[in-house]
Amino acid sequence: MNNEKSGANLKRRGFLLAGSVSAAGAVAAVVAPTLQHVAPVAAALPKSGDVGYQESDHVRTYYDLARV
Repeated sequence: MNNEKSGANLKRRGFLLAGSVSAAGAVAAVVAPTLQHVAPVAAALPKSGDVGYQESDHVRTYYDLARV
C-alpha cells in the first residue's frame, strides 16, 4: 500500500516539474526577442591608453575609514 502512494507521488512530481519547465521555456521564448543588445564595456573606455592607479578624494576617504 505504501508503494502505491509513493508511485503516484512521483508521477505527480514529474507532472508538476514538466509543467514548470515548459512554462519557464514559454516565458523565455516570449521575452528573448524583446531584449536589446548592449554595447560592450570596452567600447566605452577612452582610447588614449591606461592611466593606471590614481589616488583621488574618495580613495583617500576609503583608506582613512579602513585604517584600524
